[in-house]
Amino acid sequence: EDELEECRGQWVGWHDEGGHVRALFRIMCLSDLLASTDDNPLFLKEQTTVFLSPYQSSPHDLHVGCFNIANGESGERMEGHKIIRGFYERRRQKVAAFLSKISQMDHQAIIDLLYESVEHRWRKHRDHQSAARDVALQKDMSDLRTLSMIAAGIGGKGLASIFRCLVYDYRHYSGGLPDCLLARARYCNSQTVDNSQTSSVVDLGDWIGESFSKESIEEKNVNSHIRMLYDRDDEFLGCSKNLDGPNSSRRAQGAPRIGNTKIHYTTFPSKLELQ
Repeated sequence: EDELEECRGQWVGWHDEGGHVRALFRIMCLSDLLASTDDNPLFLKEQTTVFLSPYQSSPHDLHVGCFNIANGESGERMEGHKIIRGFYERRRQKVAAFLSKISQMDHQAIIDLLYESVEHRWRKHRDHQSAARDVALQKDMSDLRTLSMIAAGIGGKGLASIFRCLVYDYRHYSGGLPDCLLARARYCNSQTVDNSQTSSVVDLGDWIGESFSKESIEEKNVNSHIRMLYDRDDEFLGCSKNLDGPNSSRRAQGAPRIGNTKIHYTTFPSKLELQ
């Protein structure tokens, strides 16, 4: 098994339709880009339409992207009609400054920014019980070291290029890209006699922990074996065998939930340090 992993290059991967990249964008960018520091009366008026409820997961104009919407025909300005600026157009200068800063960061600085962004949200809660009810925060904390590794691997220039696309037109560029994400960590050993260097792959279970830990992997394997014992209703030709039944739109009552046990963090995870 070890030889097989060596042949594969010891990569780990996710077929997550860009999920990790969108998480990095949400954590690292949105808090800075949405901070209201512009005294322009037009911008201040527009801000009143961006967040209408404290339960929104994103600003209303995020999916508008780079477009300026006119309610006149053919996008032309007509008397009595207004041009509605999109997410990128409203924050063009702030976006440029932020992405310039990201592109110049080294790997550890990127990890520090990611860590501090999540830690700031953690500290805003009055107590651990309040933080435990923040589902998005708990998810980010559970993946924080993994996201840190991915962000450092992409690098400042790579992140800036990706984030530029997302702020320009989030709806278009967030559609499942990158479809598959591969990662591994390597470190250089001490120099050999001929002054050459040999590198080896880092054990992510020891360095990152989280889903790479031995306990997590064993739990996933056990849950996978347990699922094989259940008669899954969605395995019949790719759809439900009881598609027209009364319970087709909801999970059968009493059906077991397997895995994905919720973990409420009472202490903040440690920062990932590059060695």
